[in-house]
Amino acid sequence: MPPIRASTKAGNPRKSRRKRLPMSFGSGGDVKFTPDPADWQRFEESYGRVLLPEMRGDLVILVDTYFRWQPSEQGAPFADDALAYFNRFEKAARKLWDVMLETHQTAMNGTGDEAHIAEHHETINVGIGYVQQQIGRHIKERDGKTSWRELLDIMQACMPALFLTRQYMTDQIDKYGFVEGHAWEQFVWKLKKLAERYSLPHGITKSDDPEQACPFVRLMRELQAYFPERFRRHNSSYAALAQAMGVACRRISLAIARHEAEKINASV
Repeated sequence: MPPIRASTKAGNPRKSRRKRLPMSFGSGGDVKFTPDPADWQRFEESYGRVLLPEMRGDLVILVDTYFRWQPSEQGAPFADDALAYFNRFEKAARKLWDVMLETHQTAMNGTGDEAHIAEHHETINVGIGYVQQQIGRHIKERDGKTSWRELLDIMQACMPALFLTRQYMTDQIDKYGFVEGHAWEQFVWKLKKLAERYSLPHGITKSDDPEQACPFVRLMRELQAYFPERFRRHNSSYAALAQAMGVACRRISLAIARHEAEKINASV
């Protein structure tokens, strides 16, 4: 297919930097990386190296993986939205729990104003008991088994579950939460590792002069020129692309090192 050249305009809209949860629906599995012989020749000319059939096969798998996962980034929920919903849910659950357990225990042995207060609270006790009894009866009539007592048991189980849910969500966000562009960064890092494995140029140096751009950056730019527009990033210039690629590799390397350190600490 003819090359799809990068636009000279500003490019795609800026990606959101809000952290997202590590879950999503949908993917870009309908898009495949199927370069023809002329495309492969352009890639090799830009890179200044021959791409052996084995590496071509690995590169196809790598790009197809990127095509499959990159679109799902936009479908992943924002972490702060999920936490905001959870906060509302937890607040409502705690309020329900407090109300369900509400009772008044004021002794009926006062005199004067104290006797009036005791009588008032005894009236409230009777009201609470009546409400609980009637709600329990209607709940049981609906499904034939749940009672007020069983509803209390359910809520009693919910409270520690809410604590564990918050703990789990926070842990997932800290460890695996991501911002848009993470799939691209992983693609760049894996492409670099692929070039290393085949003993091909994989250095990243920044240059405003296209003639001075390093081979690995030239290859990435030519690959992205082939990609559908929505899969391209930082292709406005060789310098911008090289800078973004360097940042991507550092981020992924640091994340891997941190994960390995956590594994070691956990095993000690």
